Formats: sequence, structure tokens, C-alpha cells
Amino acid sequence: MNKKDEFEITKTFYDHLMSEKDHYRLKEQWHGWAGNFHRYRIKLLRNIFLNELKITKYSRILDIGCGGSIFSEMFTPGECPQVTGFDISTVIIKKVKEKHSHINFSVDNAQDPNIKGEWDILYAGEIIEHLHQPKEALEKWYTLLKKGGYIVITTPNGIFSRTNEEHISLFTINEMKKCLRGKFEIINIYGVDLPIPFANMIMNYFLMQKFPHVSDKIYQFKMRLPFKLPCMAYDIIYIAKKI
Repeated sequence: MNKKDEFEITKTFYDHLMSEKDHYRLKEQWHGWAGNFHRYRIKLLRNIFLNELKITKYSRILDIGCGGSIFSEMFTPGECPQVTGFDISTVIIKKVKEKHSHINFSVDNAQDPNIKGEWDILYAGEIIEHLHQPKEALEKWYTLLKKGGYIVITTPNGIFSRTNEEHISLFTINEMKKCLRGKFEIINIYGVDLPIPFANMIMNYFLMQKFPHVSDKIYQFKMRLPFKLPCMAYDIIYIAKKI
């Protein structure tokens, strides 16, 4: 299959997914796992960008596979850095353009982006696991980052996750380190959420319905537990610097 055909098939697939009203179940499970995972990551990433990467309003950030734009939730329009976001789905880009005019959005392919330029920071949030050739994508992303710039990658831990129709490229920590080696220096690795499926089931189907605020507190505590033990986390945040 050539690149053009692969792009069109992938675009059609994600256009269909993004046309669903609540594909990621954030509204349905605002007090369940999905909503708490989303809110915790926003708080954690905001802290990383502000206090660890020391961004300012003038920092140039490229949001790869931006989806609904996490930067629009992390920052108000007045404090938001200079963010450029792209996604393969025309459906989602149309939606976010209407909502967030302070961010520059376009349709592009994370696997083989056409966008040109050099950014201070690249953010690839929950996207690399969706790609057919993630190592080749990292090579492309490398050229879009200025020397000494940072890349922030978030992705499920391959130890605890299974491939499916969307998640086709999963990595353990050692596998991701090998992918980054030679071009990036890993600065930090953080973990998000201790994977306890039975506990998630109890909270999603019992506590969430009757005691939503209790459920939220337990979930937020569980999200924090593997912060310094990423090997035990469901989801991992990698921060690396271009060599």
C-alpha cells in the first residue's frame, strides 16, 4: 500500500471515530476512569510545561495529532503559548477551529507530516500508539524540532495494554528508550494511573453512580500513585531533549 492510500484509509477511519459525540466517553464517565484520567493529565502536563520546560507565551509548540486540543484546556487564550496543532481528521479540525481561534489548526498526517518549520517543543499526546510506523514518524518529528528543543510523548505502557483497532503500536519503557536513543536525551519519565482493572470496574459501575465525588477522589489518588514508578503505570509521559 502506498503512502497516499494509507493516508486516505486512516483519515476515513478517524473521521468516522471523531464524528461520534463522545468517542472517548469523557462526558459519559466524567466521574469515572475516562474523565478522571483526562483531568489528571491536564493538571500534570500543565505543571510540566510551566515548571519543568519553562514555557512562556512566546514558546512555539507543535501539537502532533492534536484531536480536541489539550492546550485549549491547559491554558486560557490569554496565557496560551504559540501552539500549532494538526490532526488527520477533518472532522475534529473543523470542530476545534470553531472553538479555539487562538490556536493554529490544520489537517496533516502524524505518520508523515507535510508541515514545515522548527519548534521549541513537540507534543505527541496519545498518538504514537496509533501509527503503523512509529519509528519512521519519530525521524520526521526530529526534523521539526529545533536543536536543544524538547519532545513530550504520552502513550500507554505496553506491559499493561493490548493492541486493538486504534492502538496498533505499543511500547514498553525499554522499547521507547531504544526508539529515542541517538537523537534524543531522555530527561524524565513519569507514570500516570496504577492499573487495577477490578477497582476501575467497581468505581465505574457502583461508586461513580451514587457517590461521584468519592469516586473522583479515589481515582485522582490512583492516578498519582505511579508518578515516580512509570514501569508500574498504565500511561507514561516521556520528556526528551533533541541532541
